Amino acid sequence: MFKKILVPTDGSELGRAALERGLYLARNLGGEVTILYALENPYEAYRSYATQPPEHYEKQMRDLKAKAQALLHQLSAEARAKGVQARALLVEAHPVPAILEAAKAHDLVVMATHGRKGVERVMMGSVTDKVLHNCPTPVLVVRSGTG
Repeated sequence: MFKKILVPTDGSELGRAALERGLYLARNLGGEVTILYALENPYEAYRSYATQPPEHYEKQMRDLKAKAQALLHQLSAEARAKGVQARALLVEAHPVPAILEAAKAHDLVVMATHGRKGVERVMMGSVTDKVLHNCPTPVLVVRSGTG
């Protein structure tokens, strides 16, 4: 049923909990996982207000990308060590459209949420909430133990 599982992550502990759930399902269902890291350029919105030369921000982005690739390599290796076929995918885009696009090629999306409620949820927004309400692929939400 769920042979191709997409697990978006940001490298947080909560993201790792979602990955563990995705790996558990893949292992027990004979599936595979794609670990997605969506890297949004944090400097893009401030480009016109930049106080540093463009090369500075380009180097910052290269560093962020290298860290994301290293994390994906580590998580993929951990998945394979647990007997799950894993593929890493780094996308330079806002997380919501990146996840929605990648979900089209998967049977299930497993992702985390902090479980915020009320004003905090409205003010902070939620990638998980937006994916949940716009994704035609089934989404399994792993909630924070503190939410």
